[in-house]
Amino acid sequence: VAQVRGTFLVCEGQDALYVVDQHAADERRNFDKLRRSFETRAVAVQKLLVPEIVELQPSEAAALAEHEDVALRLGVEVRSAGPSAIAVHGVPALLARARPERLVRDLLAELSRGSELARPYSGAVDLVLATMACHGSIRAGDVLSTEQAQALVASLDGVDFSGHCPHGRPVLLRIPFSELERRVGR
Repeated sequence: VAQVRGTFLVCEGQDALYVVDQHAADERRNFDKLRRSFETRAVAVQKLLVPEIVELQPSEAAALAEHEDVALRLGVEVRSAGPSAIAVHGVPALLARARPERLVRDLLAELSRGSELARPYSGAVDLVLATMACHGSIRAGDVLSTEQAQALVASLDGVDFSGHCPHGRPVLLRIPFSELERRVGR
């Protein structure tokens, strides 16, 4: 029906209005796609036209070099660019709008916790995927075209959908018409 404040999509169902948080919905969709791709080792990588150099602490650069295979499984293609820098050559295609440096720092944050990212079903992998999905998703304040809004809502049909984004925020609010009518005295 409408986009409100560049944040919420208002949709009409047969028995209720639905208010969809566009960021939480896109984050949920991206997380689900990333997780399925990760599990099948099929994360599509979007090559960068010009690699982005990210300055790091020498220990961080070493940690990324040591876990380059895990980074690639997550769709982040990195190569050493000296003792305290790496070059990002590719990012998950699904998250092409995310800043490459942000994705690398998300990955490093999890590696610094000593997480077992190499285990395919670890909570650490889900945490990294959730963070990456968040940073690559539509934001509050992004104005969507009618087609983009419809595509986002329709895409939720194919998602392992729990009603919440990976960080626990509700994706939608259902307001039954009976409740709406009661509140306005009908």
